[in-house]
Amino acid sequence: MEVSLRRLQTGDIDQVIEIEREAFSPLWITTPFKRELNNQYACYLVACEPEEPEEEDSTGTDSKENRSLWSRVVTGAQRLVPGKDEENNLQTPIAGYVSVWYQGEEAHITEIAVRERRRGNGIGELLLIGSLREAVKYGSKVMTLEARVSNFIAQRLYEKYGFKNVGTRKAYYSDNREDAVIMTTNPISSEEYQAMFRELQESFLTRWGEINFDSEIH
Repeated sequence: MEVSLRRLQTGDIDQVIEIEREAFSPLWITTPFKRELNNQYACYLVACEPEEPEEEDSTGTDSKENRSLWSRVVTGAQRLVPGKDEENNLQTPIAGYVSVWYQGEEAHITEIAVRERRRGNGIGELLLIGSLREAVKYGSKVMTLEARVSNFIAQRLYEKYGFKNVGTRKAYYSDNREDAVIMTTNPISSEEYQAMFRELQESFLTRWGEINFDSEIH
């Protein structure tokens, strides 16, 4: 079973709030997701499963064979319209989400979170890839974020995608007054960055091409 990315829809909000509360401190201010759906300066992507069954193309061959490996995984990041699940008032299981605010030439990741039982299966990295792709399409020059100074796992992932430590926000987190590392990329549309980004996406797809949620994840 594959994980797909698409834009946040109204029917996803309750699940996303659950993930937000699970991932962050109780003191964290809940994001007003319903209001944010109409924010043209923000992007909210969700990682959801299961993916809809593949359709055959006009030649009778499986369309999966005629699409790039990336488009098979990220079926919705490029499709910015409501899907069938919302039209039919059905709930698609949400495994994680990422929120990005567009501020001038900067795309800023405000939250990225994955359900605890889904962690360690590449979903956080998939969300990061999707947010970078959307930022490039939006026309952002760089992408930025903050991470807890103690969150070395997240920092290593961000560093792999070209984020650099450019400063510290003192006592940034309200739950324990922990400092935040400020991280930013080089220009994400540059040839150098895009070459690196393509290699990282291919590496990701080699490892996680089809993420199977049928196996037990703890």
